[in-house]
Amino acid sequence: MSQAESSISSSSARLGRRAALTGLLGLAGCGFRPLYGPIDAGNGSGADLRSELAAVRIGPVYERQGQLLRRSLLRKFEDSAPGTPARYLLQVSVTGGMEILGYRRDGAITRVRYTATGNWNLATMGTPPQTIAASAIPYRTLDSFNIPDLQFFAADSARDAMEARVAEEMSEEIFRRVAMELRRRREAGSAA
Repeated sequence: MSQAESSISSSSARLGRRAALTGLLGLAGCGFRPLYGPIDAGNGSGADLRSELAAVRIGPVYERQGQLLRRSLLRKFEDSAPGTPARYLLQVSVTGGMEILGYRRDGAITRVRYTATGNWNLATMGTPPQTIAASAIPYRTLDSFNIPDLQFFAADSARDAMEARVAEEMSEEIFRRVAMELRRRREAGSAA
């Protein structure tokens, strides 16, 4: 790559970053702001939502899919700021089902669709606990995997990867919804 090509590519990269920043600043005028950014109170102080999210503790979740989901939620909530005192308890339930999508002529299964649904409930840790938010509609996640002929390790590996994807997708959705609720609650508290 010549020096002229290098300077052209670096200047176009700077222009791309500048355009993205200008676009984000333009969105700020219409009320857009990052979900995890500081919440500006009327007095100008900023409160960080990450400390609020780190105060969420995850209750026990049963079965293998539940454990994968809980582990993913733990990474998102509690590991963001270790040592934060608990103020909230997130209870999650997940159920899974399988649907056969493909058969061979001899009746052997070749493709399976996995369906996972889950509900969550966020409450304070006080006595008595007060429910802050709960999912109104169960989350439904679909994923599938193939079952190759006489390759049992490959089928197990494909199923494990699919279960991990489903758990990650569900945990991301739950995390986003809880973050939005905690942010709404914080904004309401700072406006009062």
